[in-house]
Amino acid sequence: MDDDELAVEEIEINLRAPREVAARVVVLAAVSRRAFLEQEAEHGTAGDDAAGERFDLVAWLEAEGLADAVSPSERRLLAAPLGQLGRETADEASWAAEALVALGWALNLVPSIPPYDAPADPSALLESVPAPWDKTAIFLALDKLRPEPEIAVERDEAELWHWRAELAAALPNAAEPERAELARAVREVTQDAAAAGLIPPPIDADFPVRGRPYGAIPDDERAILADIATQRLHALNWLCGFGSDWDDVPLEV
Repeated sequence: MDDDELAVEEIEINLRAPREVAARVVVLAAVSRRAFLEQEAEHGTAGDDAAGERFDLVAWLEAEGLADAVSPSERRLLAAPLGQLGRETADEASWAAEALVALGWALNLVPSIPPYDAPADPSALLESVPAPWDKTAIFLALDKLRPEPEIAVERDEAELWHWRAELAAALPNAAEPERAELARAVREVTQDAAAAGLIPPPIDADFPVRGRPYGAIPDDERAILADIATQRLHALNWLCGFGSDWDDVPLEV
Protein backbone atom coordinates (compact mmCIF):
# COMPACT_ATOMS: atom_id res chain seq x y z
CA MET A 1 0.00 0.00 0.00
CA ASP A 2 1.33 3.44 -0.85
CA ASP A 3 -0.13 6.78 0.15
CA ASP A 4 -2.34 6.88 -2.95
CA GLU A 5 -3.87 3.47 -2.29
CA LEU A 6 -5.81 4.48 0.79
CA ALA A 7 -8.40 5.85 -1.49
CA VAL A 8 -8.55 2.10 -1.76
CA GLU A 9 -9.20 0.40 -4.97
CA GLU A 10 -12.31 -1.70 -4.92
CA ILE A 11 -11.65 -5.37 -4.38
CA GLU A 12 -14.09 -8.09 -5.18
CA ILE A 13 -15.29 -9.80 -2.00
CA ASN A 14 -16.94 -13.21 -2.00
CA LEU A 15 -17.72 -14.00 1.62
CA ARG A 16 -17.43 -17.62 2.61
CA ALA A 17 -20.53 -19.46 3.80
CA PRO A 18 -21.33 -19.07 7.51
CA ARG A 19 -21.00 -22.83 8.09
CA GLU A 20 -17.50 -22.81 6.58
CA VAL A 21 -16.56 -19.86 8.80
CA ALA A 22 -17.98 -21.60 11.88
CA ALA A 23 -15.97 -24.74 11.08
CA ARG A 24 -12.81 -22.65 10.70
CA VAL A 25 -13.48 -21.04 14.09
CA VAL A 26 -13.73 -24.49 15.70
CA VAL A 27 -10.44 -25.52 14.08
CA LEU A 28 -8.66 -22.30 15.08
CA ALA A 29 -9.88 -22.78 18.64
CA ALA A 30 -8.42 -26.30 18.59
CA VAL A 31 -5.09 -24.97 17.25
CA SER A 32 -5.04 -22.31 19.97
CA ARG A 33 -5.74 -24.92 22.64
CA ARG A 34 -2.97 -27.13 21.23
CA ALA A 35 -0.51 -24.22 21.36
CA PHE A 36 -1.47 -23.40 24.93
CA LEU A 37 -0.97 -27.07 25.94
CA GLU A 38 2.53 -26.98 24.47
CA GLN A 39 3.37 -23.75 26.26
CA GLU A 40 2.11 -25.19 29.55
CA ALA A 41 4.25 -28.32 28.99
CA GLU A 42 7.25 -26.09 28.29
CA HIS A 43 6.72 -24.23 31.58
CA GLY A 44 5.89 -27.33 33.60
CA THR A 45 2.32 -26.23 34.29
CA ALA A 46 0.48 -28.76 32.11
CA GLY A 47 -2.12 -30.96 33.79
CA ASP A 48 -1.62 -34.66 34.41
CA ASP A 49 -3.65 -35.58 31.33
CA ALA A 50 -2.26 -32.95 28.93
CA ALA A 51 -1.19 -35.67 26.46
CA GLY A 52 -4.74 -37.03 26.53
CA GLU A 53 -6.11 -33.54 25.90
CA ARG A 54 -3.86 -33.25 22.86
CA PHE A 55 -5.12 -36.60 21.57
CA ASP A 56 -8.73 -35.59 22.21
CA LEU A 57 -8.41 -32.50 20.00
CA VAL A 58 -7.55 -34.64 16.97
CA ALA A 59 -9.97 -37.48 17.69
CA TRP A 60 -12.82 -35.08 18.44
CA LEU A 61 -12.40 -33.10 15.21
CA GLU A 62 -12.47 -36.34 13.27
CA ALA A 63 -15.52 -37.63 15.16
CA GLU A 64 -17.35 -34.37 14.43
CA GLY A 65 -16.61 -34.62 10.71
CA LEU A 66 -14.29 -31.61 10.74
CA ALA A 67 -11.06 -33.29 9.60
CA ASP A 68 -11.43 -31.79 6.13
CA ALA A 69 -11.64 -28.29 7.62
CA VAL A 70 -8.13 -28.68 9.06
CA SER A 71 -5.36 -27.40 6.80
CA PRO A 72 -2.22 -29.49 6.16
CA SER A 73 -0.05 -27.32 8.42
CA GLU A 74 -2.66 -27.44 11.19
CA ARG A 75 -2.95 -31.21 10.83
CA ARG A 76 0.79 -31.61 11.42
CA LEU A 77 0.67 -29.30 14.43
CA LEU A 78 -2.30 -31.04 16.04
CA ALA A 79 -0.79 -34.49 15.44
CA ALA A 80 2.57 -33.70 17.04
CA PRO A 81 2.97 -35.44 20.41
CA LEU A 82 2.98 -33.12 23.43
CA GLY A 83 6.43 -31.68 24.03
CA GLN A 84 7.61 -32.10 20.44
CA LEU A 85 6.40 -28.90 18.81
CA GLY A 86 9.25 -26.77 20.05
CA ARG A 87 8.94 -23.35 21.62
CA GLU A 88 9.11 -21.37 18.38
CA THR A 89 6.41 -23.45 16.67
CA ALA A 90 4.17 -23.34 19.74
CA ASP A 91 4.57 -19.59 20.08
CA GLU A 92 3.79 -19.12 16.40
CA ALA A 93 0.70 -21.34 16.69
CA SER A 94 -0.52 -19.33 19.67
CA TRP A 95 -1.03 -16.36 17.35
CA ALA A 96 -3.92 -18.29 15.80
CA ALA A 97 -5.92 -16.69 18.61
CA GLU A 98 -5.80 -13.40 16.67
CA ALA A 99 -7.29 -15.03 13.58
CA LEU A 100 -9.84 -16.72 15.83
CA VAL A 101 -10.95 -13.40 17.30
CA ALA A 102 -11.33 -11.84 13.84
CA LEU A 103 -13.54 -14.67 12.57
CA GLY A 104 -15.41 -14.85 15.88
CA TRP A 105 -16.29 -11.19 15.38
CA ALA A 106 -17.50 -11.91 11.85
CA LEU A 107 -19.81 -14.60 13.27
CA ASN A 108 -21.18 -12.13 15.86
CA LEU A 109 -19.60 -14.06 18.75
CA VAL A 110 -17.79 -10.96 20.06
CA PRO A 111 -19.03 -7.37 19.82
CA SER A 112 -15.87 -5.93 18.28
CA ILE A 113 -12.35 -6.79 17.23
CA PRO A 114 -9.92 -5.59 19.91
CA PRO A 115 -7.57 -2.71 19.06
CA TYR A 116 -4.55 -3.54 16.92
CA ASP A 117 -2.02 -2.19 19.41
CA ALA A 118 -2.14 -5.13 21.87
CA PRO A 119 -2.79 -8.89 21.72
CA ALA A 120 -6.38 -10.04 22.08
CA ASP A 121 -7.55 -12.09 25.05
CA PRO A 122 -9.38 -15.05 23.45
CA SER A 123 -10.52 -16.66 26.72
CA ALA A 124 -14.14 -15.46 26.62
CA LEU A 125 -14.48 -16.43 22.96
CA LEU A 126 -12.97 -19.87 23.57
CA GLU A 127 -15.64 -20.50 26.17
CA SER A 128 -18.32 -20.01 23.50
CA VAL A 129 -16.67 -22.30 20.91
CA PRO A 130 -17.11 -26.09 21.11
CA ALA A 131 -14.25 -28.04 22.69
CA PRO A 132 -13.66 -31.79 23.09
CA TRP A 133 -16.11 -33.57 23.34
CA ASP A 134 -18.86 -31.04 22.67
CA LYS A 135 -21.26 -31.60 19.82
CA THR A 136 -20.69 -29.04 17.08
CA ALA A 137 -23.91 -29.29 15.07
CA ILE A 138 -25.65 -26.30 16.66
CA PHE A 139 -22.52 -24.14 16.43
CA LEU A 140 -21.97 -25.08 12.77
CA ALA A 141 -25.57 -24.07 12.06
CA LEU A 142 -24.76 -20.42 12.77
CA ASP A 143 -26.12 -18.79 9.65
CA LYS A 144 -25.44 -15.08 9.90
CA LEU A 145 -22.26 -13.16 9.24
CA ARG A 146 -21.83 -9.46 9.82
CA PRO A 147 -22.78 -7.33 6.79
CA GLU A 148 -20.24 -7.33 3.99
CA PRO A 149 -19.54 -3.56 4.26
CA GLU A 150 -18.58 -3.98 7.94
CA ILE A 151 -16.26 -6.86 7.10
CA ALA A 152 -14.71 -4.89 4.23
CA VAL A 153 -13.94 -1.97 6.55
CA GLU A 154 -12.36 -4.27 9.14
CA ARG A 155 -10.28 -5.92 6.42
CA ASP A 156 -9.07 -2.47 5.33
CA GLU A 157 -8.09 -1.66 8.92
CA ALA A 158 -6.13 -4.90 9.26
CA GLU A 159 -4.41 -4.16 5.95
CA LEU A 160 -3.38 -0.72 7.19
CA TRP A 161 -1.83 -2.08 10.39
CA HIS A 162 -0.04 -4.78 8.39
CA TRP A 163 1.26 -2.11 6.01
CA ARG A 164 2.55 -0.04 8.93
CA ALA A 165 4.29 -3.11 10.38
CA GLU A 166 6.01 -3.89 7.08
CA LEU A 167 7.12 -0.28 6.75
CA ALA A 168 8.62 -0.35 10.26
CA ALA A 169 10.55 -3.50 9.34
CA ALA A 170 11.88 -1.94 6.13
CA LEU A 171 12.94 1.39 7.62
CA PRO A 172 16.21 0.36 9.35
CA ASN A 173 17.69 -0.94 6.08
CA ALA A 174 16.51 1.94 3.93
CA ALA A 175 18.93 4.49 2.47
CA GLU A 176 18.43 8.11 3.48
CA PRO A 177 16.40 9.25 0.43
CA GLU A 178 14.12 6.24 0.83
CA ARG A 179 13.75 6.85 4.57
CA ALA A 180 12.43 10.34 3.87
CA GLU A 181 9.96 8.93 1.34
CA LEU A 182 8.78 6.26 3.80
CA ALA A 183 8.32 8.90 6.51
CA ARG A 184 6.24 10.98 4.12
CA ALA A 185 4.11 7.94 3.29
CA VAL A 186 3.49 7.29 7.00
CA ARG A 187 2.34 10.86 7.56
CA GLU A 188 0.02 10.90 4.56
CA VAL A 189 -1.48 7.44 5.06
CA THR A 190 -1.94 8.11 8.77
CA GLN A 191 -3.79 11.34 8.06
CA ASP A 192 -6.05 9.72 5.47
CA ALA A 193 -6.69 6.60 7.57
CA ALA A 194 -7.66 8.67 10.60
CA ALA A 195 -9.93 10.87 8.49
CA ALA A 196 -11.64 7.72 7.20
CA GLY A 197 -12.11 6.41 10.74
CA LEU A 198 -9.91 3.37 10.09
CA ILE A 199 -7.43 4.10 12.89
CA PRO A 200 -7.71 6.03 16.17
CA PRO A 201 -6.52 9.67 16.33
CA PRO A 202 -2.83 9.80 15.35
CA ILE A 203 0.06 10.66 17.63
CA ASP A 204 2.85 12.70 16.05
CA ALA A 205 1.35 11.98 12.59
CA ASP A 206 1.72 8.23 13.12
CA PHE A 207 -0.43 5.24 14.09
CA PRO A 208 -1.14 5.36 17.85
CA VAL A 209 0.14 2.52 20.04
CA ARG A 210 -0.97 2.84 23.67
CA GLY A 211 -0.16 6.53 23.88
CA ARG A 212 2.92 6.49 21.64
CA PRO A 213 3.53 6.86 17.91
CA TYR A 214 4.21 3.55 16.15
CA GLY A 215 7.68 4.66 15.14
CA ALA A 216 8.69 5.20 18.77
CA ILE A 217 7.95 1.70 20.08
CA PRO A 218 10.81 -0.81 20.55
CA ASP A 219 11.50 -3.65 18.15
CA ASP A 220 10.06 -6.38 20.36
CA GLU A 221 6.72 -4.57 20.58
CA ARG A 222 6.74 -3.97 16.83
CA ALA A 223 7.17 -7.70 16.27
CA ILE A 224 4.08 -8.36 18.37
CA LEU A 225 2.03 -5.79 16.47
CA ALA A 226 3.19 -7.33 13.19
CA ASP A 227 1.97 -10.76 14.30
CA ILE A 228 -1.39 -9.34 15.36
CA ALA A 229 -1.97 -7.57 12.06
CA THR A 230 -0.72 -10.51 9.99
CA GLN A 231 -3.02 -13.03 11.66
CA ARG A 232 -6.09 -10.83 11.52
CA LEU A 233 -5.49 -9.85 7.90
CA HIS A 234 -4.94 -13.51 6.99
CA ALA A 235 -8.27 -14.41 8.59
CA LEU A 236 -10.20 -11.55 7.01
CA ASN A 237 -8.72 -12.14 3.56
CA TRP A 238 -9.73 -15.81 3.85
CA LEU A 239 -13.21 -14.74 4.96
CA CYS A 240 -13.46 -12.47 1.92
CA GLY A 241 -12.75 -15.39 -0.40
CA PHE A 242 -9.04 -15.02 -1.15
CA GLY A 243 -6.98 -18.20 -1.37
CA SER A 244 -8.15 -21.73 -2.06
CA ASP A 245 -6.98 -23.07 1.31
CA TRP A 246 -6.22 -21.60 4.73
CA ASP A 247 -2.52 -22.25 4.16
CA ASP A 248 -2.31 -20.28 0.91
CA VAL A 249 -4.25 -17.10 1.74
CA PRO A 250 -2.45 -14.05 0.27
CA LEU A 251 -1.87 -11.00 2.44
CA GLU A 252 -1.78 -8.69 -0.57
CA VAL A 253 -4.91 -8.71 -2.72
